[in-house]
Amino acid sequence: MSLLIGVLTMVAGATLNDQLEKFPIGFWNYAPIEVFDEAKIQEWQDAGVTLTMGPEFAATPENVAHMRKILDWAQARGIKLIICDPRMGVSSPLAEDYASRAKQAAADFAGHPATFGFHLLDEPDKNAFQPVCDAVGLAKQAAPQCHPFVNLLPWHVGAEKRVGFEDWGTYLDDYLKKSKAEFLCYDCYSQMLPEKSGLTMYFRNLTQYQAAAKRAGVPFWTTILSVGHYHYRCPSEDDMRWQFNSAVAYGAQGILYFFFYMRNPNDNYRLAPVDEFWDRTPLFDTLKRINKGFVKRYGRLFLDLTLEKAMQWPEAVSGCALFEPDDLIKEVATGKYPVIISRFSDKQGRPWLVLVNNSTEKSANPVITLNGAGTQAFQMDWNQRETGVGVEKKDGCVKINHWLAPGQMEAYRIAPAQ
Repeated sequence: MSLLIGVLTMVAGATLNDQLEKFPIGFWNYAPIEVFDEAKIQEWQDAGVTLTMGPEFAATPENVAHMRKILDWAQARGIKLIICDPRMGVSSPLAEDYASRAKQAAADFAGHPATFGFHLLDEPDKNAFQPVCDAVGLAKQAAPQCHPFVNLLPWHVGAEKRVGFEDWGTYLDDYLKKSKAEFLCYDCYSQMLPEKSGLTMYFRNLTQYQAAAKRAGVPFWTTILSVGHYHYRCPSEDDMRWQFNSAVAYGAQGILYFFFYMRNPNDNYRLAPVDEFWDRTPLFDTLKRINKGFVKRYGRLFLDLTLEKAMQWPEAVSGCALFEPDDLIKEVATGKYPVIISRFSDKQGRPWLVLVNNSTEKSANPVITLNGAGTQAFQMDWNQRETGVGVEKKDGCVKINHWLAPGQMEAYRIAPAQ
């Protein structure tokens, strides 16, 4: 009992991000458990994955033993797993024996150091709202050191009716209050539609989920698109870089990809990172460069930063904040090329400036004018070291600029003039 109390105290006294060693980067996993040998787990490491979903499986003794091997292989590579154990799955109404089933799953997997948590439900509707809230609490009781995973719907026209709330912010607030979930996660793919309205939906979701997470004092994750299907285009490397970095610039502190392994071909799903023949496609190397590059350069920096505001310039997607000068930034010059300008603060209260090229097609060279002739800017280099950035001092201000490929991000710690 004293050990359990100690675990509960540790979890209660630390935020989810404080308990993570690496920025979460993973994917939705629809491959059968039978295909997973150690080489497949090495494939995750090759792609720069740090925390991902395991395969779905029936809870037979053979599959439980296999899943433990997968956890061992993942642990050897520093990867955490979300366990997709059917005993933790949520139905509507919630099964009467859910608590006992959750304890059985926890007994099998919760004690493994590579277990992050258990997947409970994807995109709950209004009928599943209370069951999933109750299940989060029961799963946490069964495995206090683990983190129940629920993936919520994205906002879209008509989504309020589907979840049973008239206002999306109220829905998210109520979910967090009743479930006591440690983080939010949702998926949104509209950014890969040809219509501009898709961008509006994408940024509206980022803004609303970030705001709800901030109100509750928890992080949020998002799922971005890595597979062309329906009207969604097959993402290019520039598309993938932009999706990842724009989400981070709007405060996301975990990124999942939909999806990684191609299912049996159906409809027009195509060109997953690993295709239907289990071969790596060019998108695999794209994810490797994005994932490994982000972790190598920033480590867990963005787990320790708090978003203050995210703005766009010279135009803002409908519903997004347009850049306005403030105490730190005097002006932004980009010509006709769009950028995201985000302000963060770290645990020491120091300001950080994040720039993202908000185009998926063209490079940009934004020039940022900072107030104060003595202001300094420090850029995170390839080895996670702060490097002073050359600045132009003029008229009591300093300017910094950086060429940005489509979707490229740069982060600067700013030391304002005294």
